[in-house]
Amino acid sequence: MFENKQYLEFIKQCKKDKLDIALTLVNNTSGSTFTKEGNIMLVNSKDEFAGILGSSFFHEKVLQNSKIALKTREKQFFESIPKEPSSGHGESSYETISFFYEDDFKGIENYIKTPYSILIFGSGAHVSSLISMANLMGWQTTVIDINIKKEFVKDADNLIELKKLEDIFSVDLNSFDASVILSHNPKTDDTYLEALLKTKMNYIGIMGNKKSAQQKKEKFNLQNDKRFFAPIGFDIGSYTSQSIALSICSQIEAQRNGKI
Repeated sequence: MFENKQYLEFIKQCKKDKLDIALTLVNNTSGSTFTKEGNIMLVNSKDEFAGILGSSFFHEKVLQNSKIALKTREKQFFESIPKEPSSGHGESSYETISFFYEDDFKGIENYIKTPYSILIFGSGAHVSSLISMANLMGWQTTVIDINIKKEFVKDADNLIELKKLEDIFSVDLNSFDASVILSHNPKTDDTYLEALLKTKMNYIGIMGNKKSAQQKKEKFNLQNDKRFFAPIGFDIGSYTSQSIALSICSQIEAQRNGKI
């Protein structure tokens, strides 16, 4: 199964346009491959697509198999085995399955699961790049704040506006996978952090310098908490809003994939 809100949006649009869908699934891989087992690509009956599985050769092969699967209503299979063992390319196998509008795409839900979700505290101009980067990753983005500045967060999927700071303790935060505190206010940061630490959230990150991060760790006894990251993001040597967003999303992705 694959989690990416772009697939859900694609399916929704196909349902609206009454288009059938062919789903190509990576069954297994060995060696060095562009894509890995479980990844998918969707193609509708107008050759519109969501997802990428590899080079132009793979792309054309998926489009071709999708047309056949939609026409015959039968599964299609193909393999990629490099002609030269010394090429450094691995092997992979693929399966294409058809789903039809008239059947309400029955069964496609077995391959698409709820997108990874990120909760962003703060709504200033500095948040816009993070929302854009998270959207590019296909994550579900939710902004939560007091007096939300909507002009800076218009690309977020959801907004939660608090009437007062303490209202955070009455919000159910357990449905989110990751959280990023970008409020830049010590009191506000502490209140949000206190609420987050009561959840089972896998990633809790907070913006700040090393000194303030150490203070937070000591105050909340987080020295050995592997889900707490402060200062947030990888050090990539650049400090534009875009590069900060990149460093944060890279760290979240690395943590969720067990790389850190």
